[in-house]
Amino acid sequence: MSLIKQFAGQAVVYGVSSILSRIVYYLLANLLVAKLLGKNTVDFGVFGFFYGYAAALITLFSFRLDTALFRYGNKSGSLKTAFNTTFTPVLLSAIGLVVVGIFFSETIATLLSKESYHVRWFAFIIALDIINLIPFAKLRIENRALTFAKYKVLNVSLSAVLILFFLTILPKLQGGVLSFIPERPSIIDWVFIANLIASAVLSLLLLPVMKGFSFTMDKGLLKKMLYYVFPLVIVGICNAVIQFFGVHLQERFLTGDMESNMSQAGIYDFTRKVAGLFVMFTTAFNYAAEPFFFNNASTSDRKEVYGKICRLFTLVGGLVVICIYLGMDLLKYLKLGTFLDSMYLLPVLLMAYLFLGIYYNVSIWYKLSDNTKYGAYISLVGLIVTLVISIVFLPRIGYAASAWATLCSYFIMVILGYLIGQSKFPISYPIRKIVTDLIIISIIMLLAQYIRAEAHTTMQVLLNVLIMLAYVFYMWKAEPTEWRKILRRA
Repeated sequence: MSLIKQFAGQAVVYGVSSILSRIVYYLLANLLVAKLLGKNTVDFGVFGFFYGYAAALITLFSFRLDTALFRYGNKSGSLKTAFNTTFTPVLLSAIGLVVVGIFFSETIATLLSKESYHVRWFAFIIALDIINLIPFAKLRIENRALTFAKYKVLNVSLSAVLILFFLTILPKLQGGVLSFIPERPSIIDWVFIANLIASAVLSLLLLPVMKGFSFTMDKGLLKKMLYYVFPLVIVGICNAVIQFFGVHLQERFLTGDMESNMSQAGIYDFTRKVAGLFVMFTTAFNYAAEPFFFNNASTSDRKEVYGKICRLFTLVGGLVVICIYLGMDLLKYLKLGTFLDSMYLLPVLLMAYLFLGIYYNVSIWYKLSDNTKYGAYISLVGLIVTLVISIVFLPRIGYAASAWATLCSYFIMVILGYLIGQSKFPISYPIRKIVTDLIIISIIMLLAQYIRAEAHTTMQVLLNVLIMLAYVFYMWKAEPTEWRKILRRA
């Protein structure tokens, strides 16, 4: 079996479980919430505000030890020791986070100008998500893709069902059989509660994966791990700021008062969440890619294989980007009103996240070669670009500055990741082909935008279908041999 076919098989499993289940969750947690909120874009801004902090805090308190498990647990006989050495400090960190969240919630809430009960809820949500990271990493390193997929689908499905229940069924029953359940001041509260319940249930379901765990740590191994992952913590926090902190920067640097700024941030964050559908695809890719890259780091043809995978990612990623962009027309039937005001930024954010996915490919070298400090350097450059563009342009052009800052940051990170990587860990990337792919994807979105403006609905649908078929044909002709192998594997 070729390495490409092996990777494709795992990517399909991870992709189907992650993308399809999360699409259902996104439809409920974003479109339904936006529909029910109506003109209340402020609460949607709060929604994005807390989940932005969650992304950074998960990285900080987990200390990226799930990645350390890949690095040090993929050797024969070392997994049990590596698992105990990573899970013990992560578990203690999660407990510490809950303690801080409970006893200092009022102080934190005052600093953030938010509700203290939201702080307490998110302390538990983040703690549970941190705890779940290491068992999931163990499943991935053991190549138990189907088991991993089962737990992911159950978790997201439960979240979706709970959100649907809390937002559509519970309001009709609270005056009757469910009158003992208190009403909440905002529907956003119910989304947080659904997330908390789902994360707790997932932790219980993952207990069998933790079988054999003991509170023991190999101090020498832990020291190596911490040295390895410290730069990755910086990478994770920088990426969280670049990707999720648009709401926070807009609240601070837009020219209105705090409520007005949060309202504008809510409008922007709706489009960012729509574009986030592509990030699900990238996440699914990484679920398969990280263990694959680590397990095959010593193979003789790795450099050519890694370059080929990057090309295939760009082609398939382009298809996902185009599908999301063409599908945005469906949102008008939901009558989301003000939330659609920022949708003109969707192609900018989609291209930004496509570059993020490419960056994950061209920067894998620093993890494989133990040069994680370069990942920190590159991410800090991306963070500086984001902050400079946001601070300078948010007061001038509004929330659009956040989208362009994200695109510029990831584009520069791709360039730096590739150039530095070629000197430290050379990989044969088909640069000309990838650049051609990106140009074609951009042209297609520009063409679709022109069709949307000029054609009536029926003609627009027909032309969009033709555009999609044309791109699929281009994908096939770009790598026909590899697609045949992958289809046979599937």
